[in-house]
Amino acid sequence: MKRIPILLLPALLAGCAWLAPTYHRPQMPMPDKWGTQQARTVPDGDAWWRSYNDPVLDALVDEALKNNDDLALAGSKLQQARAQYKYAFANQLPSISVAGADAMGRLHLKDELPVAHKMSNLGFVGGMLNYEADFWGKNASLSKAAKAGVKAAGYGHEAARLSIAAATTKLYFSLRALDRQREILQQTIETQTALLALVQRQHEVGAVDALVVQNVTEQRDAAQAALPDVEDQRGKAESALAVMLGRSPEQIIGQAMERGKNIDELTIPLPTPPEIPSTLLERRPDIAMHEQTLIASNFNIGFARAAYFPTISLASLAGVNNIDIDNLYRATTRSWTLAASMAAPVMDFGRTASGVKLARAEKNEQVILYKQSIRTAFREVHDALLEQDNAHAREQGDGDKETAAEKTVELTQLRLEHGYASRLDVLSAQVLAQQAEQAHTTALLSSLDASVDMYRAIGGGFDTKAPQDQQRK
Repeated sequence: MKRIPILLLPALLAGCAWLAPTYHRPQMPMPDKWGTQQARTVPDGDAWWRSYNDPVLDALVDEALKNNDDLALAGSKLQQARAQYKYAFANQLPSISVAGADAMGRLHLKDELPVAHKMSNLGFVGGMLNYEADFWGKNASLSKAAKAGVKAAGYGHEAARLSIAAATTKLYFSLRALDRQREILQQTIETQTALLALVQRQHEVGAVDALVVQNVTEQRDAAQAALPDVEDQRGKAESALAVMLGRSPEQIIGQAMERGKNIDELTIPLPTPPEIPSTLLERRPDIAMHEQTLIASNFNIGFARAAYFPTISLASLAGVNNIDIDNLYRATTRSWTLAASMAAPVMDFGRTASGVKLARAEKNEQVILYKQSIRTAFREVHDALLEQDNAHAREQGDGDKETAAEKTVELTQLRLEHGYASRLDVLSAQVLAQQAEQAHTTALLSSLDASVDMYRAIGGGFDTKAPQDQQRK
């Protein structure tokens, strides 16, 4: 029978995490379809924000994905997980070190020996090899758990990218909506002021009573009072977006935020979930993250179980010994040793059993979190579908009202030119048109936000089956 070299033993034992339970993905009943909704093609790439066709938005999202602090923290966690895996993997292999020693002393020999009683040096230089034989898969379980932790951290990084891109996009849309609302309010104030002046002149000649003047005054004052609130919200949206982009304090305070298309010029896509609902599990990075954390906790059970079995360690020492007598290095010897040690638990007063129970409880916790992430994902898709449909219908309705109000202004202006209407009628029609435009702007923002929520609910363009180099473009 051929002897197996000791250096091949780690390779034979590595990866034998047989004390860990066999992993099975927790099963949950999945719907066959998304209710009455008809699924269409979901985005292929993760740059879903480009579907709004605003180059400024594209640049802002790219800046956020490059400089955002939360994404940097997720990247740091990923680096930590990778370092932890490398450490756990290396712990399965032998450690080789250099050992050396030098001592000075006097040899006490018998007087009849012809050797002078002088000071002598005793030296040793060699190498040392230590290895813990992983018969029970303790280190292998720890290594596999760390590897799953790397995948979980990677998916967590992708989830952070999706969340940051969605938050940046919605902040930008809010800013553009506030910009438009500010413009409309300023126009409304001008129109209301002109209307008030006209009504006051009519009141002076007795054409209208004081109640009409009071109503117009209240409307003008309400518009003026709303403007500071919009200015406040607009400034806060700019600073929030600057923080999201990871800009410096100097830029947050003094730099104006870039603008692109007006809110009514933006393309509003209608993203829908994948045709087969169960594929949502592959498209949500947060679900993939929770599953990898569950896999890691499964291997942690094997690590805890290994404490029931003996720990077997091997140690080897090889080198040269030098004995200096009378300052002459004449005696140089080579030596090597091979030793094995074993420590087996006898009584630990339930310490190991408690560790196994803790590992199992932690796995049960991860099972709950995994199932919870699935429920949350389907709830978000369900809510996003309702939100998108209702927002789209509301936006179309308010758009029709705005068009009708603008048409009324044109017709009233035409009647004024032919002497069938007064200036008061035109100003009143303009006020109603501006109110309709305000409502339409709010509806546009809701529709844009709903599309972002749908992109986020379906995982953007993320896919666990896609290669890592294709997940970022």
